[in-house]
Amino acid sequence: MLRKLIVASTLGLFLATSVVTPASAATIKTGTACKKAGQVVKVGKKTYVCGKNPIVTPTKNTYMLTTCSKANALYRDGMEQYEQLQGLYSLLDTADKAEVDLFKKNSDDLYANMKSKLCKRGA
Repeated sequence: MLRKLIVASTLGLFLATSVVTPASAATIKTGTACKKAGQVVKVGKKTYVCGKNPIVTPTKNTYMLTTCSKANALYRDGMEQYEQLQGLYSLLDTADKAEVDLFKKNSDDLYANMKSKLCKRGA
């Protein structure tokens, strides 16, 4: 009887202290295929959204970090504004041209960061 109690207690203690991770949570990372665009999944401290990753091809729905999605929207908006400024560039004074050039440099840096870190497969 004592032996059964010890075995049951040991087994219960083992099961109580073991960590169970859902199989779906372990497999979600940037580049994992998903079906419903806009679906948000949180895995640990990272939050992923389902959509078309702007950096990775082929362009099917996959999970990507939400920061990738937000950075891409910011980059696209910035590039639209930059294109509008290009028509006025010759009319700007030197200080304003420097501001536009700095804006373009920062936009290029954002895109490079998206490509190397934020939107990279497996992130």
